[in-house]
Amino acid sequence: MLSVAKQLYGNALIFQELLHFVQHDNDWTMSYQAIYEAYAPIYDAIGQGRFSTRMAAWALARLAENDIRPAHVLDLACGTGEAALAFAATGCEVAGVDRSAAMLEIARGKARDAGYKIEFLHGDMRDLEPRTKNQEPDAPADAARFSVLGSRFDLVTCFFDSMNYLVDDGDLDRVYAGVARLLRSGGYLLFDLNTAAEYATWDERDCVTHDGRDCLVYNQLNYDPDARLARGRIVWFVRELDRWWRGEETHVERAWGDDEVRAALAGAGLALVGRYDLTGGIAAEASPRVIYVARRADAATDNLERGTQS
Repeated sequence: MLSVAKQLYGNALIFQELLHFVQHDNDWTMSYQAIYEAYAPIYDAIGQGRFSTRMAAWALARLAENDIRPAHVLDLACGTGEAALAFAATGCEVAGVDRSAAMLEIARGKARDAGYKIEFLHGDMRDLEPRTKNQEPDAPADAARFSVLGSRFDLVTCFFDSMNYLVDDGDLDRVYAGVARLLRSGGYLLFDLNTAAEYATWDERDCVTHDGRDCLVYNQLNYDPDARLARGRIVWFVRELDRWWRGEETHVERAWGDDEVRAALAGAGLALVGRYDLTGGIAAEASPRVIYVARRADAATDNLERGTQS
C-alpha cells in the first residue's frame, strides 16, 4: 500500500518520514506529539476525507436553498483538501488552513493535479490573523501565528469534528473571534461537532476503520466523561512487498457542550441560525453529531434560522 501511496502522491519525503516513525515505534510513540503527520498518507489513501466532500456539498445546497451562493470560502482544518477541492469545483475562490504539513502537501498536490488555484496555509486555526489587502503579512515572534487576507470570505467551514480537537478552555472563543474578523458582513460559519452522546459510545472499544488487502487501520476508543475528553489511539499496518509496517498516533478530542458553543459564538458576534443532524433535520439533544450554522451578527436574519432550537 505504501508503494502505491508513494506513486500516487509523488512525495518521497512524507513516505520516508512515515517509514522512519513506524520502524522506530517503541521510540517515537511516547515523544512524537504531532498528529496527522505520519498518518496523513494513510488517511488519504483509505478515503477518510470523503466525509468533508459530502459536507461541502451539504453546505452549498443548504445555503442555495436561501439563494446564497458563496464566492470566497475558507476551510479550516482542511486536511488533504477534499472540501476545498469540492468548493473549487463549483467556481469558488478557496483557501485552506491546517496544522499538518504532511496533510497540506497532499492537498497541494491534488489541487495542482486538478488545475485549481487554492491557497493552502500552514497554521493553527486558533491563531487566525487577518490583514488588509495592501498589508504585508507580519513576522511575529510566535511562529505559530499566520495571516489571512481579512474581511473577504462569504463562508468559513470546519468539517469532520475538527473543532473537537480544540481541547482547552477558550479555544472556541479564539477560533470564532478570528473567523468573525475574516467574514464579510452576512458571511457564514458552518462546522460540525461530535457530541457527548457520541463519545459515550467510546467505551474502551476497538473500531476497524479500514480493512484492505494491504492496509489495516483500527481505532481504540475511550472517553472520560468527567474530563469530557475522548481519546482515539489510531494504529495502522501497511504492507510493502512482503513486509508489514506499523504506525500509531493518539488523538484527543473534547466534548463541547451546546451552551459552550452558543456562548463562544455570541461572544464573537456570530449569530447561531441553525443546528442540524446529518439527515438535514433539526438536531435533537441526543444527536451524536451536530452541524452548526452561524452568521456574522451585523447582518439581517434569514430563513436558515428555522433550524435553531432554544
